[in-house]
Amino acid sequence: MLTRIIAPSVTSIALASGGIALASGCATESPGDAAEPRAHAGSSTDDLRATPRQRGTVIGGERVARSIAWPTADRIDVAARDRLGAGAREAIGRAPVPVLVPADHPDAQVFTGETWVAVSAHGEGYTIHVQGSAQARVYPHIGAFDPTHPLRTDDGFVTRNEGVWSFSWIEHGAAYSAEIECDARVVAWCDDEAAVTKMVDAFVLAGGREEAP
Repeated sequence: MLTRIIAPSVTSIALASGGIALASGCATESPGDAAEPRAHAGSSTDDLRATPRQRGTVIGGERVARSIAWPTADRIDVAARDRLGAGAREAIGRAPVPVLVPADHPDAQVFTGETWVAVSAHGEGYTIHVQGSAQARVYPHIGAFDPTHPLRTDDGFVTRNEGVWSFSWIEHGAAYSAEIECDARVVAWCDDEAAVTKMVDAFVLAGGREEAP
């Protein structure tokens, strides 16, 4: 039986973003980590904002802020956002990264933190969870791995474990991950990688606390 998760756990968001860590030599930040990030410079990752180096040698795990490229207003799917509940719309207005939602799920719930956003939606036989992060941890000693699949606006990572599809990618400078848990006895597309990936590709922008001019 599928369980509808109302709020994201620190563990699920941290683990789901592992593929992004390997892709860029860094890992996304979990929502439960509230400590102040240290400045870090010298990263070759384009989507991380370089800041003056503080004293000491980077040995791994240094937190850096991602440089978010906010989409223009015309990229926002206003109709999809307006179909959401009042609480979800209010959360979108506080989100520190652009919010991606399944377009045809007006019951989707949105949760935000200082550096993260999480979306939860469900349908008959499946659940969808989407997370976005505005922070990363840098591990200079870990080499980057090439993405495995075309995904969204570029490429990303796609895996499946015990019936749960996991996706991770970079978009608008933010690190995203998504999990789709489905029951093949209920939904015919559950075992079809192309069909599930198409669902992720169809996520729409619902806004955030900023929009590019």
